[in-house]
Amino acid sequence: MNTDNMTSEVNPATAQTQTPTSPGSGVLAKPAFTLAWAAGFVDGEGFIYIGKLRYRDPRRKLSYRLGFCITQNNLEVLEHLRDGLGITEPIYKVKRLPQHSRQVYTLNCNGKNALRLITTLLPFLVRKREEAQTAVAYWEDCMGGKRPGGKGWSSQVTADREAKFLHMRALK
Repeated sequence: MNTDNMTSEVNPATAQTQTPTSPGSGVLAKPAFTLAWAAGFVDGEGFIYIGKLRYRDPRRKLSYRLGFCITQNNLEVLEHLRDGLGITEPIYKVKRLPQHSRQVYTLNCNGKNALRLITTLLPFLVRKREEAQTAVAYWEDCMGGKRPGGKGWSSQVTADREAKFLHMRALK
């Protein structure tokens, strides 16, 4: 096969065209970001959750939080995901433990930012699709992102939040 006239190669795993950084170098440029790639990465490595927050002060009621996190030992891959999705949250180093052979990093989103990420990827998700749908339903049906006010949530909203929390937990 004559490679003198080849200007790009197709990577079947991503179905994207990649251009070598210099002719004959064999080194490929960073692939373009796609939502399908991001969703596949999140399907494999991401964590979508509804967190239940309990307080030490018995006068405070339970609280729930929508969140997303992804942990990875390749900082460049996490940066590619964050930048491609337009996420502004920082990537943090996880405290390195003796069992870690490499440094680990985490990207975390809560509330509206988690919802935006989840709804952006939802059409492309496979394994985490039902978790993402539960997260969106929680936000829409259970007054996600709203404050309870002085009297707290009604018993119906509290029951709905608990039901979505339990459903999400059952999906894990």
